[in-house]
Formats: sequence, structure tokens, C-alpha cells
Amino acid sequence: MKVENKKVLNICLIVVLVALVILLLLMFLFGRTLSKYSRNIASNSIADVAKPIFVVDGEQNIKIDGIQDTEYTFSVKNHKLQEISDVDMDYTIEIINSSKANLKFELLKNGTKINLNNNKTETLNLKGIQRHTDEYKLIVKYENDPAIIEDITGNVQIKVEAVQSEVI
Repeated sequence: MKVENKKVLNICLIVVLVALVILLLLMFLFGRTLSKYSRNIASNSIADVAKPIFVVDGEQNIKIDGIQDTEYTFSVKNHKLQEISDVDMDYTIEIINSSKANLKFELLKNGTKINLNNNKTETLNLKGIQRHTDEYKLIVKYENDPAIIEDITGNVQIKVEAVQSEVI
């Protein structure tokens, strides 16, 4: 009888294992969804490129006479007529002295002195969206006393470079 019980037990074990394997295969094959779902949504949009507006206003030429300090005023604006810049702008101001004169420069922004490093400012920012104007005054000081007329020939340029501020 022991042998018969062992055979029955082995057969039962094999049947249970086969049933489990079949059940696992069925779950694996049919337990997943084999469908595909998609939906179309009708929409439209209009893309606009941001308008950067950056205007530098001031006189074209001024005279440096070598007798007294010369003041030059100019402004940097984010608007032109009714249009206002959509974006913030980063800019620098550089004073280029191509004359032979020994000149010293002082720059004021809205009445406050700005540090110049090799006649160039650090990066400044002009906000967008709302109308804004920064007023500048460049004071040119002639260092030689008395004035040497040959020194005064040449020119001084104000170079303003602007780029759109990076959005973080």
C-alpha cells in the first residue's frame, strides 16, 4: 500500500504543478490588456515672439574743451512710443576713449554713482512689461592742467550692449 500511496501522491503533486503552470501561463498571456487607447483633442494656439525694446537716447556729439568738466546725459529705456518691452534686458555700458587726452570718467545712474572697471560697468538690468527709463550722466574730467589742445582731438564713445535676460 505504501507504494500505491506514493504513486497517488506523486500524481497529485504533478497535477497540482501542471495546474499551477497552466494558471500562471494564462495569467501571463491574458492578464495584460492588449488594447490601445487614443484620443484626439482639437485645439489651436497662437505663438508670439517676445518683443525686446531697448532704446538709448542722447545727443550725438558733445565738445570736451579741457577747461572744465564736461557732462553728457543719456537715457536707457524699455519703451518706444506706445510699445513696451516684453522681456527683461541685461546690458553693459562701456566708455571708449580714442582721444590722446588723459580723461577720467564718472558715471551716474539716476543720480547714484556707478563703479567703472576699465571704463566698463558691471551687468545692469532693465525690467520689461512696465515702462521704465534709466537716466545716466557721464562726467568727463580732463586731467592735464593747463589744457593741451592737441590732446583734446579725437573722440569718446559710449558703447551700450544689451541681451535678453535669461529666464531661470
